[in-house]
Amino acid sequence: MQRKQMLFIFLAIVPILLSHCQKEEVPQVSEWIGIQIKGDQQAEKSFKTVGTGEEKVTWWAGGYTYHGGSFRVELIERKTKKTIFTRTYAYGDTTTGTSEEPRFYWWHSEQKGAFLLKAGKTYTMKIKGTNLAEPGVGWGMWLYRFGEEPQRRESPQRE
Repeated sequence: MQRKQMLFIFLAIVPILLSHCQKEEVPQVSEWIGIQIKGDQQAEKSFKTVGTGEEKVTWWAGGYTYHGGSFRVELIERKTKKTIFTRTYAYGDTTTGTSEEPRFYWWHSEQKGAFLLKAGKTYTMKIKGTNLAEPGVGWGMWLYRFGEEPQRRESPQRE
C-alpha cells in the first residue's frame, strides 16, 4: 500500500514541478522600457506593471527607414491576448510610404499618444520592420509605479 501511495504522490507532484519550471520569468518594470530593431527584423519584450490601479502611459516611436520601408508596433495584454495598441509607420507618408523625405528620426519623434494600462498585468510589446535604415527603429514608454505621482522623465538617448 505504501508503494502505491508514494507513486500517487509522485505522479501528483511531477506536473506541478514541471509547470513551475516552464514558467517564464517576466520582469516587473517601473522605469523606461523600450524595444528596437535594425534591418528586416522583429522582436518582442514582455513585462509586468507595478503598483495599484490603472494609469495613462505615454509612448514614443521613431527611427530610420529606407524608401518603401516601414515598421509596426503592437502592445498586447498577455493573459487575454487582447491588443491594446497597434500602429504602422511607413517611410514618408503613412498611406503609401513613398514620400521622398524620411518621416521619423531616431528618438527625436514627438510623443505620439497614450493608452491605459493596469497594474499587476503582463503585457508584450512587439515591433516588426522591413527595409530599415541605420540605426534602425524603436518604440518605448515610461512605466511608473501605478498609483503614485509620476516623475517627469526625458526620452532616453540612443544606445
